[in-house]
Parts: sequence; structure tokens; C-alpha cells
Amino acid sequence: MRYLFTLHPTRTAGRGTALVFAALVSAAAASYLFAACGDRSPDHAQAQEGGSDAASVTPTPVPVPTPIPAEQPPTTPAEFFKVGRAAWRAGDPVRAESAFVQALALDSTHVRSRLYLSRVLLETGRGEEALTHIETAITLDSASSEPVRLLGRAYETIGRNDDAISAYRRAIVKNDGDVWSMNNLGSLYIKLGRSEEALGPIARAIELETNVAIFHNNLGTALEKTGRYGAAAAAYRTALVVEGTYGPAATNLARVEQLKEDPATQPVDLAALAKAFVDQIDRP
Repeated sequence: MRYLFTLHPTRTAGRGTALVFAALVSAAAASYLFAACGDRSPDHAQAQEGGSDAASVTPTPVPVPTPIPAEQPPTTPAEFFKVGRAAWRAGDPVRAESAFVQALALDSTHVRSRLYLSRVLLETGRGEEALTHIETAITLDSASSEPVRLLGRAYETIGRNDDAISAYRRAIVKNDGDVWSMNNLGSLYIKLGRSEEALGPIARAIELETNVAIFHNNLGTALEKTGRYGAAAAAYRTALVVEGTYGPAATNLARVEQLKEDPATQPVDLAALAKAFVDQIDRP
């Protein structure tokens, strides 16, 4: 079907005006929608809005982005150590080990690289290999408790539990604020079925550092294993206050809340146990 349009001379002027007006409205609408569709170029927006003068608008130069310099490969022991530590924290033990080994190839006395390499070896089940590096680190930095604490971890990994207990206690003698040695000692006592002995060192660690969820969780485990279910539940709840997403504490709390405590169970004075632990640690 064909549509035929006839212009009558008497009406042409009015209709012409109407057509011009409609064309202007359509152009304005098109300009708005184009901008609203996400064209982010200021030059293009000016050209659309410029009407008959659009051709005279000088485009704004687009700035050339500054190139990001390529990361320089490590060349010093400190730089290799930083790379290794970052890889270790990111869960990449292979890259971490490689970086620490390269750091030690450049400087065999770089204690931090030896300690972190030892951590990688311990976490990948190579306690015997870790021992060599830890013993060297102890020789290089005899005043620090950190290598002695790692010695305890290495002994624990290979089943030398008495030596591990001795190492953790030595670390605490070197540094009476070494809360991780206290926690590790208590954790080992729990594994060995000596949960009463675990209470003192863990309680002391919490006295010194209250905002570590694992300490409260381990305290809860020791309390639970000694039949103090109410106190254990309180410790697990505290762990979740410190770290709301700490899964082990949530699991432990759900379990212990179903247990019924023996009315004859004696309450525990954690402050007294912490003090007793401090008092009985051997001093040099």
C-alpha cells in the first residue's frame, strides 16, 4: 500500500513550521539519549550540543597514560626475603622456598630467611630439614626466642615431644612475653593428654595478648577436656567475639553446649594458674 501526501498551498506554511518544530524536538531527544547511553567523551558531548558551531570546537587532547614501570627482579637478600615472605603469606610454598634459598645463597647469615624457610619446611612436612636451618639461626641470633620456638615446632613435627616441651619452655625463659611459645606449649600438652598442664601457659598467653582467637579456642579445648564445659563454652564464645568467622570455635561451641557438666566439677582460677606457670618456669 502506498501513502500519497498532497500539500495544499494555503496550509503549507503552518505545516512547515510544525515540521521544523518536530525536527528540532527529535534532534534534542536524540542528543539526550546519546549522552545517556554512556558516551564519556567530553569532545563528543560538545559536538552534539554545539549545533551549527560544532565544527569550530577544538577537541580536548586525551592525556597519554603514564607507563607503569616493570617490577625489578630481586637482587639482594632482603629483596629475595620480601618476595619469599609475600609468597608464603599467599600460600605459595614453592615460590617462597625458592626465594628464601636464593637469599641464603647470597648471604648465609640472613636469619629472617632461615626462619621463614624453616616455616615453609615445617608446613610441608620436612621437620628434619628445618632443624638444620633452625639450629643455624639459633647460633646466629642466640638472644631471640623465635628460633627456639621454631625448634620446638620442629621437634614436635618429628615426634620428639619432650624435646619440644623443653624448647618451648626455653623460648619463654628467653622472652617471658613470647605468647606463641606459651600457646604452642599448651597445645602440645593437650595433644599429649595433659590438659590440666595446658591451662597455665594458655591462660598466661591470653593475659598478655587477649585478641587472638586461637588462644581462647585452645583454652576452651583444655577446659572441655578437663570436664569444665561451662567455662569451655565461655572461652569458645570469646574466641568468636575476637574473630567472628573462626570456624573451629563455632564447631567446638556447638558441641560443648550439648554436654552436661558434672556438678562436682571444681571451678578453675585461670589467673592463679597463669601466675603459677610464670613462677615455675626455670630462670637462667
